[in-house]
Amino acid sequence: MAIFKFYQIFRSIKEELGYDMAIKIFPEYLTLPDKMPAQEQAKLGKIVMDRMDELLDRDTIIKIRQKHTCNLTKKQAQEINELKERSQSLDEFCVEYSKLLSPGYVKKDEEMLIVSFGWNKCVCGMFRKLDSYEPMSKTWCECCNGHVIKTFNLICDKAVESEIQETVACGGKDCIFKVRI
Repeated sequence: MAIFKFYQIFRSIKEELGYDMAIKIFPEYLTLPDKMPAQEQAKLGKIVMDRMDELLDRDTIIKIRQKHTCNLTKKQAQEINELKERSQSLDEFCVEYSKLLSPGYVKKDEEMLIVSFGWNKCVCGMFRKLDSYEPMSKTWCECCNGHVIKTFNLICDKAVESEIQETVACGGKDCIFKVRI
């Protein structure tokens, strides 16, 4: 089996655009080894994201990258649900949830939340073990943006939209998202 993150990317492209387009965007998938050094994985991820940027429109990219995102752990979901039960309002929830995210935060401004991970290091499985890498397209980070959407759909008990403001993998100092509730 191919490296799982690459399997998910190929699978998402194939589900959205068909096998032929998946091969056009990610021809390396057919010959991927079971293991690769982290630095090589990052280089390959950048190549594939650059191809997606070149060949696809932004809406299609977002559908593909948000199709199979990481889920919350059971512990994270439990913490969120317990915190929701104890909170009297979304404002109160954001204050308390920020304590869980520390050094990150959630700030509420009318119908908008600004979410910061606050780690100053990418936590994505692609990059967390690397001390340095070439910044990549925010296309990569749409997967994390999808995770933020899943998280805040649960928190707000309704569908939300999220937009990437800055990410470490793209050369930023933090991962920051603007969530519309």
